[in-house]
Parts: sequence; C-alpha cells; structure tokens
Amino acid sequence: PCCAIPKSVCFHPQTHLYTFGYGKEILSAIPLHCENSKSQRYEKIIIALVAVLSVLSAHAQIERQLQEVTVVASRTTNNAEGYTTNLKGTDIAKGKPAVDVLGFLPNISRENGTFKINGLAASEIYVDGVKLSDLSELNNIPGEMIDKVQVKYLAGADQNAAMSGGTIMISLRRPPEGGYYGSVMANADWYSSCGFGNESIGGMVNYRYKNLSVYENLYVGDTKIEESSEQWLDGPDLQTYLTETTKSKGFDFRNRLSLTQQFNSGAQLGGSYLIATSRPRPTSFSMLENSLSAIDKRINAVTQEGTLKFLLPLNKKGAAMELTADYLNRHSNECADYSMDNDVVGATYDKDNLNLWKFKADFLYPRSSRLSWKFGASAQWISSTFTPSASIESDRFSVSSIPTGTSGFTPIVYASAQGMVWKLRYSAGVNWQLNRIGYHDKQADIKSHNTQWAINPTVQLMMPFGSKMNHTVMLNYKRTLSDIPYTAISSVVNWDDPYNYTVGNPNLKAQSADMIMAGLSLFRNKVNITALYAHSHDRIYWQTFQSTENPDVFYTKPVNISGQGVWGFGAEWIESPVKWWKFKLSGRIEITPENITIANIHYGKTRLKEYFYFNNNFRFPNGWGGMLNVNFEPTYKTLDRTYHAVYNVNGKIYKSFLKDNLQVAVEFTPVGNRRKLDRQVGMNKLSYKYTTPVQYVGLSLTWNFSGGKQVDVNVVDGIQEYRETKDNR
Repeated sequence: PCCAIPKSVCFHPQTHLYTFGYGKEILSAIPLHCENSKSQRYEKIIIALVAVLSVLSAHAQIERQLQEVTVVASRTTNNAEGYTTNLKGTDIAKGKPAVDVLGFLPNISRENGTFKINGLAASEIYVDGVKLSDLSELNNIPGEMIDKVQVKYLAGADQNAAMSGGTIMISLRRPPEGGYYGSVMANADWYSSCGFGNESIGGMVNYRYKNLSVYENLYVGDTKIEESSEQWLDGPDLQTYLTETTKSKGFDFRNRLSLTQQFNSGAQLGGSYLIATSRPRPTSFSMLENSLSAIDKRINAVTQEGTLKFLLPLNKKGAAMELTADYLNRHSNECADYSMDNDVVGATYDKDNLNLWKFKADFLYPRSSRLSWKFGASAQWISSTFTPSASIESDRFSVSSIPTGTSGFTPIVYASAQGMVWKLRYSAGVNWQLNRIGYHDKQADIKSHNTQWAINPTVQLMMPFGSKMNHTVMLNYKRTLSDIPYTAISSVVNWDDPYNYTVGNPNLKAQSADMIMAGLSLFRNKVNITALYAHSHDRIYWQTFQSTENPDVFYTKPVNISGQGVWGFGAEWIESPVKWWKFKLSGRIEITPENITIANIHYGKTRLKEYFYFNNNFRFPNGWGGMLNVNFEPTYKTLDRTYHAVYNVNGKIYKSFLKDNLQVAVEFTPVGNRRKLDRQVGMNKLSYKYTTPVQYVGLSLTWNFSGGKQVDVNVVDGIQEYRETKDNR
C-alpha cells in the first residue's frame, strides 16, 4: 500500500487524501529516489505537498461535512487584448442562460439589449467559433454548458475597421462522457399589458462521428407584443396630444447547421448554412382628438448565409493558413395599409434585396514562444436593391416611389504581432481599408460614388504588477472606419407610427473615430477602473424635421456632423461577501463637450451620460438559486434630444433536478420606468413617452443532455452580418 515516498511520509488509499482531490495516480506517476536533480526537485515538492495534505486531512477528521477542496490560483487570466475566465462549476453560471451570465463578468454590461465592453458595443460574439447573428441565440445556451469566456477589449487589426468594440468568445464545456452534448429549452412569458406571449422552443447539439463534426442550433418562436405610448407637441402655433397603441403578432424561425471534416494531415474543411425567417405583423393606432389613424404592416424577411472554410497547418510549430468564403442574402417583402378614420387612404408594397460576398485569407506564423505574427487580406462586395410599388397614393402618408440600388466594395489588408517583452504583453497591428459606396437612382438613372480609405493602427499593452502579480494595467489605441451605411443611404421611407417616420440620405459618408483606452484591474479583477477617449469624424446623427405638408408629422433623417470628442470613465466592484452571494456593482459616466451648429441652432454645452448597475447572484442548497439585477440611467441630453431617466428591476428564481440536467426557472420584472424622449424641432418641442407597464413573468424549462465517446467538436461559422443604421428612438 505504500508508494515510493520516504518512510517518514507514507501514502495509503484509505486515508482522507482522496477527499481533497489528489488520487494515487498523480503521486505514483512522478518517479522519486532518482539521482538526477530534476527528480530530486520533484521529490521535495511532493514531500511538501503531502505534508500540507496531512494537516488538511486532520481537519477533515473533525469536520466530516467537508467533501472537496479546490485550490485555484485564479479563474481569470489577463493578456494584452483582454482576459480569459474559466466559468466551469461557478455559481454565476448556474440556473441561467448564457445571455444572463455575461453581465456578471468584468468590464461587460448589457444596455438596451446590447452587450458593451468598457462602454463600447461588442462588435462580435462567438459560441464555439460560431458568430451569432442574433443575441437571442444566447437564450438557448444554458450557463452550465460554458467552459470559459475570452473577452477582447478592442477589435483587432484582422477585423473590419468598423468594429471598434471588442469581441466575446464563449467556449462550451465537453462533458466527461463526451461524444455529443446539448440542451433543449422551452419558454413562455406573461405580460401585464397583453397576457401570454413569446412562446418558444429551441435547442442545440454538438456531435462527432469519426472525423466529422456536426453542430446544430434550432429556434422556433411565436411573438405577441402590445405597446402603448403618448406624444405631446408644444409649439407657438400648434399644440397637440395623442395616444398610440401598437400590437404585433409574429413568427420566428432560425436554424444553423455546421459540418466540419478533419483530415489525418491536420487539415480541416468545413461548411455552415444559416436560414432565419421573421414574419411580424405590427399594427399602430393613433388617436388625435377625434381622428383615428392606423398603419397595418405585413413583413416577411428571410436571411440565408453559406460559409466554406479551409484550414491547413503549415508546420509543426503552429503555422497555419485559413481560407474563408462567405455569402449572405437578406430579402424582405413589406405590405402596408394606411388608414384615416377607418378608410384606407394609401397602400404600398416594397421589396428589399441585399447580397454580401466576402473572401478572407489569414496566415498565422509563431516566430517563437514570445512572438507570433498574423497577417492576411479580405474583400467584401455589397449589392442591394429597393423596389417600391404604391398601389394607392396618399397625400397624408409620404412614401418612396423611387427604385434605388446601392453597391459597396471594401478590401482590407492587415498585419499584426502578439508577444511578450519582460513582463509587458503586447498586441500591435495595422490594416489598410477602403470603402467605395455607389448609389443609383433608377428612376432618374442618376449614379453617384463616394470613396473613403484609411490606415488603421491598433496597439494594446498590458503589464501585471504587485508581489503576487494580481494587479494589471492596460493601455490601448485604435482607429476605426465604419462600414458602408448601406441601410441609411436608400430612399426608403419607414413609418414608425402615423405621426413619425424615417428616411434615408444618399449623401452619407461612413464615420470614423480615434480611440484611446486605459484601465486598471486590482485584486485579480475584483476592482476595475477604465478611462476612454474617442474622437469621431463624420458622425452619423439622426436629425428631426417637421413635415411641410402635415405640421403634426415629424421625421428623422441621418446626416454627417463634424468631429466630436467624448470622455468616458467607469468603475466596478465584484465581490462575494458570503459563499451563497456574489455581486457586481458598476457605474460609468460619459462626458461630451458639444460645439456644433445644426439647423441654425448652436449646441455648446458639456453633456453628461451616466449608467449604474447592481447585479446579484444567489446560490442556495438543494439546487435552488436566483439573481436580482437593478439598473438606473439618469436623465441626459445630447444635441436637440433629452432622454429622461429610466430604471429597471428584474430577477430570476430557479430549481435544478436530476443532477442539474433539468432546470425550472421563473423570471420576473416587478418594477421599472420606461423611456421618455424630448426633441426640439425649431420652436416646437416634441415629447414621446412609452407607457406600457414593464411587469412580466416568464417560465422556462431546460434539459441538458450528453453522452458517447469523449471527442472534440469543430465548428464553422459565418463571417458576415446584416447591420442597420437606424434611429435610436
């Protein structure tokens, strides 16, 4: 029973060392009593380790309820680009979908349905290499399935320069029994405004047969929404008050299938296909004095994306080549009926079609253990058409009758290096990018072009310090050039309700910005402080106008405005006061000095925009747990707009069964205040207030499954997405 450890210390399988997670295989695998110095060092380490375990074993005799002690130096590892955190077995991953887990991580917040990293909107989110085109996909992934999360504070030089914010990369765990794993989730919500709605079912599975990997993600949902609002117009010649109600029913379907073949040479060939459909039918009613107006829409949108990827190892040191080809198509049909006092006064039928092609080549060359190079090139082509058809003309509702076409060409060439000098970790790169925009008025047969190009450097530095190296300081710089705003240069007229619409601007330029970010993390990311400065060029701003034909109708149009700088400061505190409670308290302020004239009005004040969040996670015995989150955004102003204060309290209670394979959860929002927006249009002040109650209760069931032989599953993802440039009302 004794192993080859000196007689002063002896190991027996019957001792309590197993309680602390050290099996005899670990000890017996290291040769002892050898003459070489390396083995002697091993022997000294093992003797010291066993001595410590002997003391712990004595305590275990007294405290029988102690079953396992896990010694972890740190779950979070910092690098030049951000950090990687291990979430396997953590409390914050229990009982909630991945979309709720991310908000508990350092420097990540969720604002208005968008994830932000250090205050910047995340450019991309990946799950096992699959880039998500819709954040709702995160609702189908249980937090318990997350192995680790890699967070990059800024988009790298290898990505499109439009991507300023960083990247979130989620890796799912491989169960011990391996082979296949996945989950099935069903959900239903009840709203105080409209009763039951948003029923859905979804699931995902990873599977591997020999050298073929299969990834499947499916979602089917039925939506029901009812919104109410009020609108005031206060002006010298016109004062109005109206109420609005919007009802919508719809159907959503999304499916992604990925197949990847692994060859004996190490090469990989994979393909991915995504199809998503959305069929909402919103109807908006507005009551102004005794006049009733309505817009009834029927929308059918289909998105398809096909991707091919080839990975070829070039040598045994890790050099590799990756080639990717991607095609994305989105087409939609929209029918709309416009009514006044129950009489149809206008009707339209519009078609949109968007095509994106992208080809990308990446080369990785590890020069040494402290230096790695990456370089490559990509090219993207964009083609979109808008075909309107007005079956009934209307003097009250402006519609677009101009068929248009837009085109774009964006080539990129980049090179980057990542490595380490002394304790300083760095990542530096540069790319050259060109944006060529084309616009075609097919009715008048008029064509125009606009070309922009830029050299965009990215530099990221990180230095650990302290006696235990548990503090870090970072400094980052990046120049961005936004995507071609193809969705905002069309002539499309989009009515939000019978008194508000938006229209595109063919003369728009893509905006660019320079950003500097500095940060300080203390006590292994328990306390994080961030400072940011960004200066934008050709910023796109949605200016509000009053209709000349109908004074009570207003519309917004995107325009480019001159450069503007913004300062940002953020701080957060992550702590676990007791074993069953972990919280994250964070706040951020943005300072924007304005000095610009729009529509003969000069804006010269310094604006403040603040955010405050308090996230709480609870874990109790017998599979019970929950969370309670509070967010508050005080009133702030920007140019001609005033966004009034909003707050929200939401939570979740869950219970796990059958070794955490089955979970029942109840989500709720008991209290909150929705947005009120004021806009100054000349001498008129236009106010809009969402009055729908926020109270709701949701019920979800999740079943996690796994089995088969332990293997790794490879996934191919798409590299493009459909981005809209739209007003943020």
